[in-house]
Amino acid sequence: MRKRKKRRWGNRREMVCISAVVVVLMCVVFAQSSRLREKNAGYEARIGELNEQIARESERAVEIEELEEYVKTPEYAGEVARQKLGMVGEDEILFRSAD
Repeated sequence: MRKRKKRRWGNRREMVCISAVVVVLMCVVFAQSSRLREKNAGYEARIGELNEQIARESERAVEIEELEEYVKTPEYAGEVARQKLGMVGEDEILFRSAD
């Protein structure tokens, strides 16, 4: 009879140890999952910021393409000639002050 009681208590002790290990593992998994959720929230916020930046850059690319088309026009060449070189068109009259 004594052997059976010792064996029964031994099984219970093993079950308690295994249960304790399972509980510890569950706590570790829960802690890691909460950290992963926090990281995921940070990544989601970063994705939102990057999407906004992509939208701004695509708008800027459109503006640059429009400017590129404008630069190819004769109006732009005349404007630059007037501003940088001080040139005057054939039908324009230049008035200068006598300072």
